[in-house]
Amino acid sequence: MLYGAYGANLNKESMKIRCPDAKPMISFHLKGYRLVFNSVADIVKDPKGTVPIVLWKITKKCEKALDRFEGYPFLYNKIRIKSDIPGAKGKIMLYVMRRKGIAIPPTSYFKTIEEGYDDFGLDKTYLYSAKAKASEYQELNLNLARKITEEDDDLELGVDWEYDWDGTHIPLTNKAKRRINNG
Repeated sequence: MLYGAYGANLNKESMKIRCPDAKPMISFHLKGYRLVFNSVADIVKDPKGTVPIVLWKITKKCEKALDRFEGYPFLYNKIRIKSDIPGAKGKIMLYVMRRKGIAIPPTSYFKTIEEGYDDFGLDKTYLYSAKAKASEYQELNLNLARKITEEDDDLELGVDWEYDWDGTHIPLTNKAKRRINNG
């Protein structure tokens, strides 16, 4: 089975521990997607995007280990894309996050991916760009939250805003307010 890694599973040492039977094959650029951070790595469709991928040949045992590591099917889903790469024709399995969002990755996690980029000689521009976008997005959210609370200090948790899963707070939409109030 062919598996395409773009995050923590680029790291050869980590993969050796997680999937000792996995064999790295080639790296390539997957067009039509881009790398993002949602605390952990994810790829999202982007017609103008491209993301470095390392192709691994894995066993069923490896797939089960990766499923556990990736939190499949709760955190990540699996998709399969068709490959016409010489020497790697067929379907490539990729993990993509179920819930889309943007959040800065933890430093140690980012370093693991950075080492994976080094392991395969990948262009780190894609990696640094995704982290910079996550930082910008988080700063915008913080500024929005500050602006909201400065304008109206009597906002209530669960009424006007709530914590998102990553610890940031977000304003509630009118639809969410109606859902909460109608219980």
